[in-house]
Order: sequence, then structure tokens, then C-alpha cells
Amino acid sequence: MEYRFGFAEIPLRLRRSAQLLWLSLLLGAVTQLGERLWLGSALPLVELARLLAFVVLAYGLSAWVVWELARGRPWARLALSGWLLLSLFAWLSQLATALPWWQHGADALVLLLDALALYLAWTGSAAQWFRSQRHAVDAVPSDHD
Repeated sequence: MEYRFGFAEIPLRLRRSAQLLWLSLLLGAVTQLGERLWLGSALPLVELARLLAFVVLAYGLSAWVVWELARGRPWARLALSGWLLLSLFAWLSQLATALPWWQHGADALVLLLDALALYLAWTGSAAQWFRSQRHAVDAVPSDHD
């Protein structure tokens, strides 16, 4: 299924959703790297490099999915919703750990931004737009009879 449309056709609500997700990613990356460098200062260089590579890879994958949402890909809403649920469970499970207060607060803010962004992506004009795109793609005649 191929979706072809211009960026201007994507509703403002969906673009705002993507902007909130970009802000969330930036805040999450800064706080995760800050925590890792602060807590991991006693780690050997190899372990620190491995940890940094994992963080870069994880945030790179997340950035790609946000980019796809900004391009109006319907599967990206589903992927980000699943990621939000997993992140929420992970955050709740680590609340009892001895992390600095700012880390718990930053993680909560990231989750709040993600939830607000996904609310925007699943409701209102964004939801109507995704429905209309699905119906438009379904209505295109197929070459395969």
C-alpha cells in the first residue's frame, strides 16, 4: 500500500503531534545520555562505548518512526502507541530505583509529551485524515483481477 501526498496535505494536528514527539526524543536523549554518563563514569571505556551505541541506535530507530509519522504513515501511529505502552511499564517498574529526582521527572515529562502527541495523532482531524487516506487507497482500482 503506497501513500502519495504532499506535506501540506497532512493536517496541522498531525504535524503538531510529530513536533511534540521530536521534542520528546530530544529531551529523552539528553537525559538518558546525561544519566548514563553521570552514573556510568566508573564504567570501562568499552562498556561506555557499547552503552552509547545502544542509546544512539535506539533513538535513531525512534527518530525514523517519528519521521514516518510526520510523513503520514499509519503504521507509525501503531508502533509509537505500542512503544508508549512499553515505556510506561518500564518507567513504572523503575520508579523504586535510586535514580536522581530529575531523571524520574524528565522520564515522566517524556511520557507525557508522547501521550499528548499520540492523542493528537489518533483524534480529530488527524484521525479523519488517516481514515480518508485509507479509503482513498482502498478505492484505487487494482491491476490484479
